[in-house]
This record gives sequence, structure tokens and C-alpha cells, in this order.
Amino acid sequence: MTNWKQRAAFTMAAALVGAAAFAAPAEANTSEGYVAGGGVVTDDFGDEGTVSQSSHRYSGATGLWQLILWADGAKESDGTNYDYADIDCDFGPNTVAATKNWQQRYGLTADGVVGTATFGRADANLSQISDLGDQIEVRYNGSVNSFTMYRNDSSGSMPNAYSVGFSYFRYDSAPSPCF
Repeated sequence: MTNWKQRAAFTMAAALVGAAAFAAPAEANTSEGYVAGGGVVTDDFGDEGTVSQSSHRYSGATGLWQLILWADGAKESDGTNYDYADIDCDFGPNTVAATKNWQQRYGLTADGVVGTATFGRADANLSQISDLGDQIEVRYNGSVNSFTMYRNDSSGSMPNAYSVGFSYFRYDSAPSPCF
């Protein structure tokens, strides 16, 4: 290979590596503003954005995560099950402790942060119950409790968005009251 071809190939490779370094991470899927899915339900949560004490702390997406903790009977810092009354859409210390317990139970890194691996593991507990035309009914089957939610179809103002009743699992705000 001639010298100029080597330099061109190196420049192209360096540009590609540099572009990859600045690309948005796959887990940063909060651009829609709400938890969404498409296709089969068992892969809807694995590409969601992060919720934690420092990211979307007070949000409907945090409320969804708290519903999952309740359904799976995750343990709080005092050793009791995460109660329905603990669902407040605020990713506080109690939610961090229960998240670490849930992550440890499922063989994940117990860091108290809900990212793609943690949300993705929750996918395994989703099942489609029925097709209602403009929505599908989805159930989260936890080890202790289950809950039903709805996913919009791909049309409308909030395509593929997940909700409970009239409350969507948003990243930027929480419903009042929280579910």
C-alpha cells in the first residue's frame, strides 16, 4: 500500500473511532420523553433510559420501576418487602436499596441504578394479554404481585407509549398522585 493510501486509511479509521466515542449511548433512549415499546413486548424495556437518584429521579419512569420492585417483592433496607405504599415516583434511598436487592437477585451488578441491563431483565416478566385495537394490554408478572399496563399503537400523539390508566410513564415528570 502506498504511503498516501495508508494515511487515508488511518485517517478514515481514526474518524470512525472518534465518531463512535461521541455517539449517544444506547441506554439514553429518553428522547421520546416516555417509556415506549414496539413489536413483541418482551423486549420493550431493554433500550429505555436510566432512572436513578441522579437521573430522572422524580418521574413516571421511576414510578414504573417502583411498580416492578413491588411486583417482585424486592427487599427494602429494613428487610421488608417493597410495599405498594412505597410507590411515590421518587427514586429515594428506599428505592435504591430495593433496586440493589432486585439486581442482586437477578445476577446483575447491584449498583442501585436502573439502566439497560436492569430494565432489560424486567422484560422477561412482560406478557401481552390482549390486543384492544389502538392499545395492547400488557401484564408484568412479578414473583409476588402482577400489574397491568397499556401500550399505545404506533399512531397518535404518544406512539407506543406505556401507561397505567391515564398516566404515562414519562421521564420528565411524575403523575400526581403517583399511580
